[in-house]
Amino acid sequence: MLRKDHRGITFVELLIAIAISTIIVAAATMFLSSAHKGYNNASANIDLQSESQVLMEQLGMWIMEGNRVQVDASGTKLTIYQIPRTVTTPLPDGVLPSTEQASKRVIWISGNNKLYMRKFTGIADPDSDTTDVTTSDEIQANCIGEYVTTFDPTVDGAKVTVSLKMKCGKQKYEIKNEFKVRNALM
Repeated sequence: MLRKDHRGITFVELLIAIAISTIIVAAATMFLSSAHKGYNNASANIDLQSESQVLMEQLGMWIMEGNRVQVDASGTKLTIYQIPRTVTTPLPDGVLPSTEQASKRVIWISGNNKLYMRKFTGIADPDSDTTDVTTSDEIQANCIGEYVTTFDPTVDGAKVTVSLKMKCGKQKYEIKNEFKVRNALM
């Protein structure tokens, strides 16, 4: 006759099962934590790359549409003028001369790692223009880029080089691009 054992599990067997379960849960938690951290790092890096590409595309469009580009003495403020061309040839009968005035965009970096842009319109004489941005212009409506740690524009004739360094958390990204002013007024 077979004898049935109804004792159950011993205390030692229970402790061993709990220890093994704890090790398996801890390993799974560490694995998931590592995967989550890797995902967050990759996501932050992609966000920086995406934002820098969008910024460069926008800056390039403004630079190429402008016809006079200047960098201030500190090298951190870029001014892009759009100056209407003056017509020197006689206009046909019935055509009135343009009354359009110049405009400019000023792009600068602030101490809070943000890149700003403000547009000024109705500039009568760009050669004697004194309108400028102040710290009161550093508002969300003028912000075109976050996480920008360095904005380094340089101008060489009709060639404009823009370099951006960006940082979000531990992620860093650098991008540099050259643009040519299409309608440069020299």
